[in-house]
Amino acid sequence: MGTIKAVHIYVHRRLYVTAELELNLKGVKYTFGGHEVFTSGINGGESADPPHLGRFLFRCMQVCRVSNWDELKSSKVLVEINQGRVVAIGDASGSNWFNPTREFEEMDRERSQTEPAFREGTKN
Repeated sequence: MGTIKAVHIYVHRRLYVTAELELNLKGVKYTFGGHEVFTSGINGGESADPPHLGRFLFRCMQVCRVSNWDELKSSKVLVEINQGRVVAIGDASGSNWFNPTREFEEMDRERSQTEPAFREGTKN
């Protein structure tokens, strides 16, 4: 079980925005999210990318059951660590988990599958 100590939204390389949670797990500081997991630009990321920033913010708030980003601080979450990095957070009951890498890959797959069909439909 970890505690969210801080929440950050910041500009990365002057082109992108990202967000991360700073977690305390048994006295050890970890981060969750950030530029190594995702970046979003003026159109979501690159011109055709899904809105990863919005998804990250929404899912963190959903897991913590808060309605405001500021309320995330001090929330308790379950933490999944893989190779020294936090890869997922879950609510206290363990029934709602958020793994951004997995969810963003799925969003990208869905978008790539629907995009060709959308383009073909607009050519008529």
